[in-house]
Amino acid sequence: MQQRSQSPYQKLADLEDKLRRANENIQRLKQENGNLQQTVVSFSPKPAITGLKQENSKPQRQVGRLEQGNKTKSRRNADDFSMLRLEQAASRRRGSPKYQELENTSSLRNRRTRKGRKKYYQLRIAALVLAALTVLWIIISAISSVVQLFNWSITAFNRQNTELLKQLPTTPLLPPDIPPGTHAIALPRPTDSKLQEAELIYNVTTPPQLKQSQQLQGIVDEMLKLIQSRYLPTQPLSITLINVKTGETAGYQQKSLFYPASVVKMFWMVDVFDQLHRGILPNEPVFGADLNRMIQQSSNDAASRLIDAATNTYSGYNLRGEKYDDWANKRRKISEFFSKAGYEGIAIHQKTYPISYLRHETPEGRDMQMWNDPKELKNQISSEHAARLMYEIVTGKAVTAEASAKMVHLLARDLRLSAWRENTARFGGFNPIRGFLGEGLPSDLDFASKAGWTDTGRHEVAFVRSREENGPIYILAILGGHEAYSKDWQLFPALSQIVFDRMSGKTPEKQQ
Repeated sequence: MQQRSQSPYQKLADLEDKLRRANENIQRLKQENGNLQQTVVSFSPKPAITGLKQENSKPQRQVGRLEQGNKTKSRRNADDFSMLRLEQAASRRRGSPKYQELENTSSLRNRRTRKGRKKYYQLRIAALVLAALTVLWIIISAISSVVQLFNWSITAFNRQNTELLKQLPTTPLLPPDIPPGTHAIALPRPTDSKLQEAELIYNVTTPPQLKQSQQLQGIVDEMLKLIQSRYLPTQPLSITLINVKTGETAGYQQKSLFYPASVVKMFWMVDVFDQLHRGILPNEPVFGADLNRMIQQSSNDAASRLIDAATNTYSGYNLRGEKYDDWANKRRKISEFFSKAGYEGIAIHQKTYPISYLRHETPEGRDMQMWNDPKELKNQISSEHAARLMYEIVTGKAVTAEASAKMVHLLARDLRLSAWRENTARFGGFNPIRGFLGEGLPSDLDFASKAGWTDTGRHEVAFVRSREENGPIYILAILGGHEAYSKDWQLFPALSQIVFDRMSGKTPEKQQ
């Protein structure tokens, strides 16, 4: 009869039974070994002197070591026996057909697992590569969009700047003739005082979008080095430089506010032209003579009459209560005209002195009330204010293009020596070239400016244009609010020469 092959579970049961019997034999051997050790200890001779603990302890330690060694040896023998039996059983299983079938199935499963894992990693790598390519495409697209936007903005800016350059005054820019005589007629009052008292705001309500320039900043820094070399204070100083061709700017303490002296008259001129344009002030030719004298000769008399007409106020005796408040509110409107158009911190509603027709060497009456009021601002502007307004005038944006052309004509100066060195009577006692920016420039330039001087400071804003095709076109505004600037008659010409040379491409090395 053919013997039935045992199942794997029966084989495992037989193997466990054999292991159990082997463990019982091992335990029995361990017990017999322990009994044998006890017999050996009982037959060992006892020491003669019981007090010698050191000698008695030696056999005990030796017996302990022997017992420990026997236990270890027995444990090793049992382990070796168990491993031998397991290996024999495993060897028999490997030769069986069932084991071969299981082994083949396991091998196939392992191969499939390896193939699946390989495909998984391939798909994952492909997904990572695709994601990386997608991110790279997004980055390239974003960079391309930024570059296109930047190029578009540069093109738009250049197009806008080209249009602005077309609005510049025609060359050569020559000053107007001074009206004959010194007697001035009374200026007419506004046609509609209620319209004048309404909120009037300068038409250019946002500053020009100019870019900061490191090259221009280098020129300003060179100016500061010259100022410091002359031991002049730089704290009461404000400088703004604008390249009209490129729409770039730079400066030093551009927003710092200082008393501007007669530079403020350029602002009053713009306010008057605005009211003439709106029809508030009638008959422009009547105002022309005082506008001419206020700008060309820096006449305080003409400026006083124009302020009165533009604000519908008068200088005179003290006022009280509501009458003073009403008068002061009307006068402040000339400052609000610009402050509400982005000229932050500006105050230009106090007259300049002396005023001969009023016989006022300093403020008197209601003007002194305003001057002494601690809550009232004295006249103050920054170089940024002055440069911005000059920029808006020469580019035809102030009030209207026609009004801007008339204003830049009033600001024009003749730089020929014969026009300013000997003929000082033309300027009514104030020479806006000697000791100012125009003195340091060649005579064949278009030059428009408004200067101011007192014993406490020297100030000027100027538009400079070379008549050469590729020559520089720029605006420079300097406010020096200290008596040291008032006394230095060589500083402004030297600063002006530095700026013109650098804007023309001349470096200190080339000059040498």
